[in-house]
Amino acid sequence: MISSEALHLGPFILPWTLVMILLSMIMMKIMGQVLGQKQRWEQATSQVFWDSLWTSFWIGLIGARITFVLLHWDVYFASPIDIVKIQDQGFHLIGGTVAGSAWFFWKNKGLSRKSRALFIFIFTVLLSIGIAIQSSLKQDVHFPNLNFSSLTQSSKTSKKIPLKQFIGQPTIINMWASWCPPCHREMPVLQRAHDQHPEMNFIMLNQGEDQVTVHKYLKRYRLNFKDVLLDPQGEMPQQMNMHGLPSTLFFNAQGQLIARHMGELTPAMLQQYLKKISTQP
Repeated sequence: MISSEALHLGPFILPWTLVMILLSMIMMKIMGQVLGQKQRWEQATSQVFWDSLWTSFWIGLIGARITFVLLHWDVYFASPIDIVKIQDQGFHLIGGTVAGSAWFFWKNKGLSRKSRALFIFIFTVLLSIGIAIQSSLKQDVHFPNLNFSSLTQSSKTSKKIPLKQFIGQPTIINMWASWCPPCHREMPVLQRAHDQHPEMNFIMLNQGEDQVTVHKYLKRYRLNFKDVLLDPQGEMPQQMNMHGLPSTLFFNAQGQLIARHMGELTPAMLQQYLKKISTQP
């Protein structure tokens, strides 16, 4: 399955940025084969080149993670264990590109400086083009025209709450369920953000559970979200193409979708998303 944010292969989710990096590396490998034959590289030089492509990829990932952590050190310092939670997708593209490129340049000492610089330049150009194309293809998505029951409504009340009523303030919509372990782990993170940002709407949209189950869960863990809505038929994931829990959508005050996150949120990643929707016009 393909979405605007990622390529979905069964249980695996590959963000388009990662796909672009891998495609750029494949192009680098093809160019290396052509250039190696033309310049008649020695066997040792060729082997170092092939090996350095993949080691550069891993060094780049580590560099991207370290850069992201350093940029949000105040948050990670409070909870160091979150540093290893790479499922929060907290990576810094520029930091990773610099780290991987530096490793590639250093490892391929058998090539001329000009050749090494050319490979890095071409990789950067290919990656930039791919990301630019992917960004241009993103659809301008706004609040879906959906209505949901509130947890505080009586079961006899038929009137539902339209999501569009939240337009006017930055809004976070979190899709969750009480049986979902990563949903449970991120609840304290969302609750703190909810309490710290009264200028934002935090909509906790439960998936597939009844009113009694949701109420018991929230009471048990002392969670006090202002807006808890029920989506028993899973309408929101279907319309937004966000299958899997937890999933979170981030809208600016005009109701425009700015970002989406699939999987557990850490404080640092949530902070970054909140900055995006608060600064968007």
